[in-house]
Amino acid sequence: MNQQSRGIQNQMNAVQLRHVQKTSGSTVLIPHINLEVSAGQCVVIQCNHELGHQLLLAMIGQTPISEGSIWIQGEALTPDHTRSFREKIGIQLLSDAAYERLKVREFLHFYARLYETKPDMELLLQRLGLTEKQNSRVSQLTPSELRRLSIARALIHNPQVLFMEDPEQNVDLETSYIIRNLIPALMEEGKAIVITTLVLEQAISITNDVYLYSHAGFKKLETAEEELEPLGDKDGDQESFHSIEAEEQERRYTAADSRNENRVPAEAATETVSQETGARVPLTAPKTATETESNEAALKSAQLSALSDQSHSSESVDEARAAAQPVPMGAQVPAFVQPVRFEKIPAKVGDKLILFDPTEIDYIESHEGVANLHVLQGVYACSMSLSDLEERLKGFGFYRCHRSYLVNLQKVREVITWTRNSYSLILDDHSKSSIPLSKGKYDELKKIIGI
Repeated sequence: MNQQSRGIQNQMNAVQLRHVQKTSGSTVLIPHINLEVSAGQCVVIQCNHELGHQLLLAMIGQTPISEGSIWIQGEALTPDHTRSFREKIGIQLLSDAAYERLKVREFLHFYARLYETKPDMELLLQRLGLTEKQNSRVSQLTPSELRRLSIARALIHNPQVLFMEDPEQNVDLETSYIIRNLIPALMEEGKAIVITTLVLEQAISITNDVYLYSHAGFKKLETAEEELEPLGDKDGDQESFHSIEAEEQERRYTAADSRNENRVPAEAATETVSQETGARVPLTAPKTATETESNEAALKSAQLSALSDQSHSSESVDEARAAAQPVPMGAQVPAFVQPVRFEKIPAKVGDKLILFDPTEIDYIESHEGVANLHVLQGVYACSMSLSDLEERLKGFGFYRCHRSYLVNLQKVREVITWTRNSYSLILDDHSKSSIPLSKGKYDELKKIIGI
């Protein structure tokens, strides 16, 4: 295929990398990669900083590649690329510098003159949250504001392709919010966006088109939204739990009433309520024969219901029948006590097996098929699958907030809405970890936590 026909084929893609690789002697700087990015699409590549930096420099033509080809809107990138190519792309790098003596507005006007363009300066300043800083000198800006200024400079000439290097690295919450809202707006305008980042959570929160890139290979991360069952269909759901509990309690009282028309009034008996089942159990047996018969019937119904709720096994049924035997007059009846559950989550470190209490775990992340436990002491790999951990930890307040994440809801401090379809959970741990929340899970989570 000649150069012209290949260019026509690649016009459908705003960015295309075909068999790109870069080596220096025996060192591989850019492992083999194929990538296509369409107009209106945002692709985030999760990789280490050095690899991401080398890749971006190659894609914008600042460093040569050893093999393959790079195309930008149907134009092949060559060492002598033309001015028209430079006008098609916007670049934000962590190494970007700014003229500190200039004011923010002057700085942007300077680059507008270089590109011979007249941008809507007010809109650009507003989009990047720099309107109030437009008359401040660049030297007076915070690091987060400088990052926003760097992005504004990259957009000054309205490029069709935007390259960004870890834009949320070490920025404040306001800047992250601005960036998360800016990206969908640029996509709606038909811009193609390529972002590199070290943090997988950021990648997942920004787009569904996430790629994992390392010297081991380049592959797409499956991030499609999970199909959710209607709320209340699964055991453990909070709303259905309360509904079932209320219905069961009403059923127990109705059963007790139907067995004896002369039920002892509530004020005439001393009773306790099991915290596990909600069943009312008398503390002291009645004194009269009529009252004894009535309360024994109620006790049978309550204990059978409570015990059968705990287990559907034949052993539990036998225990329930034994517990429902008539209580001797004047005997003390203990309240039903749920057996204590001990759960430990195993993690292997070298030749040692570490057992973590569920309350120690902040969240669990699935990466390349391995479930990683994030605890105060660090990150530990677990041999169990994320689905198995979800089932095992459901009773400890863990929630599947994303197909790749299981979070301890007791550790959640904030629920952040970045955009209409982008959410994150901020944890109350030492690093204030940010966990992605799938848009399909947002409404379900609100009902679970009661907001």
